[in-house]
Amino acid sequence: MSETVRRDPFKSRIHEIDFLRGLLMCLVIMDHLFNLFMSFNKTWCGGADAIANGTAKEPFLTIYHVFAFYWDNPVRMVVRWLCLGSFCFVSGISCAFSKNNWKRAGQMIGLWFFILVVSNIAQSIVTYNDWHLGITSFRVDFNIIGVLAWSTLIYCFIQDKHWKWMIILGAIALAIHPLCVVLSWTDWGKAPTTYAIPLFSPVKGGLYQQADFMSLFPYLAFFLGGALLSKFTYSVERKSYFKQHEWERPICFIGRHSLIIYLVHFLLLIGIFNLVGLFIK
Repeated sequence: MSETVRRDPFKSRIHEIDFLRGLLMCLVIMDHLFNLFMSFNKTWCGGADAIANGTAKEPFLTIYHVFAFYWDNPVRMVVRWLCLGSFCFVSGISCAFSKNNWKRAGQMIGLWFFILVVSNIAQSIVTYNDWHLGITSFRVDFNIIGVLAWSTLIYCFIQDKHWKWMIILGAIALAIHPLCVVLSWTDWGKAPTTYAIPLFSPVKGGLYQQADFMSLFPYLAFFLGGALLSKFTYSVERKSYFKQHEWERPICFIGRHSLIIYLVHFLLLIGIFNLVGLFIK
């Protein structure tokens, strides 16, 4: 009687893609964790008024300043851009292994729309009840999920065409980005009621403030760049180009399940911080 041998995904998949995605996911979790340390400790120390008049509580004030320094540091912004671009690049490479990118695009767009609706409902409930849950907004109209969803859909229209189409659309995406930046600097772009998603983020403290945001441009270009690389490498040979090591296994596991981890980790962290907040109060 034959025995069914369970395939080890760590051995059977392109490990460097899972590893890079997992490593980027770890950085995302760290970034979100530091953001929550900053936001919640600002609340626990007494808020902006207490900080301004010198009555903020310790050690929460010190912790807030530490993570606020991290959050506002220019180095973090550069690393963030590199990580987001890399995430899109890796996702573009992964299109080569999808059996049906049209189906994949539809699922991703459905997930993006679900996040948009649920986050807006959550924000409406919080605003209506005047709840203070440690973060400024729950609203997520367009983030990494939206970028990957619409990038995958756009890729579907050119996946069977000449590879030069990827270069053309990628160049257009890069060219649109500086135009969006300039537009965001105008009086219209800086108005609290301006809503130009997915071009640029709404003004902080404005009517449409987001808990998380990521513009479609220029990141569509990075996605198409990954798809272009894959067209000449992974989609042809379907093999790893780097030696595999056993210590990569946990990071590759995160990379294989990055979407689920991304969706779950932030809500889990918010729940933990709010639970801790009950004891602090």
